[in-house]
Amino acid sequence: MKKLLQLSVSLLLLMLFMTACEEEMPEPNEWRVLEWTVDGERHKASCERQGLLGCTALNANYNLNNGSFNVSGSTKTDQGDVYIYIYIFRDLKLNQGISFGEHDYMYYSKTYYFGCEWHEAIDEMDRLLYISDIDSTNRVIEGYFEFQGINDCQDTIKIEDGYFKVSF
Repeated sequence: MKKLLQLSVSLLLLMLFMTACEEEMPEPNEWRVLEWTVDGERHKASCERQGLLGCTALNANYNLNNGSFNVSGSTKTDQGDVYIYIYIFRDLKLNQGISFGEHDYMYYSKTYYFGCEWHEAIDEMDRLLYISDIDSTNRVIEGYFEFQGINDCQDTIKIEDGYFKVSF
């Protein structure tokens, strides 16, 4: 009985370590790209492994039926973490301009900035989201984005040259 218990615990630990490896990701790294420029500084979603469970630099979801889409990611900088979030409620289309509705969002956050962390896209005229490719076979979506954001303290920023190619 003691050997069976030891074997069970060993197998459980082995399974835990195997699932924690970032190398086991099902998609290639070229399908996990989220980049943007703010204040002349280029950022790429990335993270440092934290403990056994690793980390996830970005998140993306796309619904083929209704066209809802979100992509988000973060990275560490010398001043703290920065985070980008884009959410389209529905009707995302390939190779067309996207009309933003009241439930669509584009945000940029500087977590080290304590008073007014979230910069929301100002209005539709100051936001660009263009989907250049949707590969439903490999479940990959690619596109570009830009927006001007404002926070509650009335500080503005400009997110430029945004690019993503992510699996969904």
